[in-house]
Amino acid sequence: MEHSQGSGPYRVRAFPVRECSVPEQTEAMRFDCRDAADLYARAMAHHRQLCVIVEKLAPGGCWLQLSSVG
Repeated sequence: MEHSQGSGPYRVRAFPVRECSVPEQTEAMRFDCRDAADLYARAMAHHRQLCVIVEKLAPGGCWLQLSSVG
């Protein structure tokens, strides 16, 4: 599984509660491909019993939510 704390256009993080905008710096695992991000999200949701979201870094620099799991 390809992942690290600082590279890749996909990220998985805990589902935000009452978040109006995504902060510039947030704790999240980063991945090079969507399949790896989705796999990690499903495992994290299952093992930790929490909701997570998969996001992709857009060319303009903002994060777009692709899916939520859990």
